[in-house]
Amino acid sequence: MRQFVLIAIGAILILPTLRTSSRLLRKPPRPIRRAVAEQTWRMIRNVYAVIAGTSHTQPDLRTFVSVALFSSSCIWLIGLVWYLAVVFGLVSALGIYLRCSRTRKRRKAELAESWPGYLEQTRAKMLSSSRSLSYVIFENSGITSVFFGDLIQHGRREFETSGNLQKAVQTLWRSADNEEVTSFVCAALCDTLGSTSSQIENQLSIISGTIRSRNALKEETNSRLAGVRTARLFILIIPVGMALAGVSFAGSIRPFLTSASILQMMVA
Repeated sequence: MRQFVLIAIGAILILPTLRTSSRLLRKPPRPIRRAVAEQTWRMIRNVYAVIAGTSHTQPDLRTFVSVALFSSSCIWLIGLVWYLAVVFGLVSALGIYLRCSRTRKRRKAELAESWPGYLEQTRAKMLSSSRSLSYVIFENSGITSVFFGDLIQHGRREFETSGNLQKAVQTLWRSADNEEVTSFVCAALCDTLGSTSSQIENQLSIISGTIRSRNALKEETNSRLAGVRTARLFILIIPVGMALAGVSFAGSIRPFLTSASILQMMVA
């Protein structure tokens, strides 16, 4: 049984290579099979991207359920009891969710930190080269953040396709998934597109200063709330530790599954 699980995991790991190499060798599948295969491939790709930290998009509920079921099945086939397999599956799905939340939080922080310097760099290019905003705003030289570079690339492709700066800025807005700093920047840029070059330069300076002030205020607030978050974490950890200690002393989980024990836990 353990060999079967290892073979299944290995098949999933080499699935991208098999999918690419066999595309030209087999006939197109039926529509239902194609839909199931595409959905399965999409879920695996999303989970891989979340684990690698390259995706900030929250997976849907079906992806979390699939991860939980697959992890539980693997642990159950190895030979562990069913409730440990269920716990492992839930922990796996929770790990994917926390990884995605961490990536989204890191992306949000990188975007907030990258916008002020980028706007100042754009303003300096406008002053030195006497070019308009549309010709310098998507020059992504000196960008160190991967997420911010991808965001600027989205806007640049839209501007090269349509030639409309307002549509390109709106593309930035949509690509940021309603991130507050990017939304503020895009809204301010859309309001100043019809202004003169000097007004746009002043507006870029104002936007940059506003974002820097907001970032400083947010850092100060987070430092003050650090103690509260630590206390909240201990409040969550202590009951779990007490429950694990009770299970270890009792020798099994059966004493905790009686009606009296469940009632006491609900009251607590």
